[in-house]
Amino acid sequence: NHLHHSTQANAVLAMEQFEGLLGTNCSPDLLFFLCAMYAPICTIDFQHEPIKPCKSVCERARAGCEPVLIRYRHAWPESLACDELPLYDRGVCISPEAIVTAEGADFPMDSNNGNCRGTGIERCKCKPIKATQKTYLR
Repeated sequence: NHLHHSTQANAVLAMEQFEGLLGTNCSPDLLFFLCAMYAPICTIDFQHEPIKPCKSVCERARAGCEPVLIRYRHAWPESLACDELPLYDRGVCISPEAIVTAEGADFPMDSNNGNCRGTGIERCKCKPIKATQKTYLR
């Protein structure tokens, strides 16, 4: 992943620190951003470098959640710095707005509410969508 965890189990353990923050609903972008950082989308075209979340997704998550962190005397983690992420129109990145919705047996979303199945961090364990580079580039 983008934070150099060697296994999915390590990434899940590292993500657990954000469960409380996710519970505050401080930003509708926080879960997507964390999943994109800790369990990034990989494609055949980007095998050696998974697709990063867009800078704007990070900035929206940070704008909503940093005040909550500050209230509890914590800072936005340096490992999640928005400055290091690509802009949507200048590079390859993923944002919630770019997700293509479809129905079918392999679709990882619950069609009733548009969320990945599971709760909290478990939602990051969705089955991968079979997509091409065109799915992520407009």
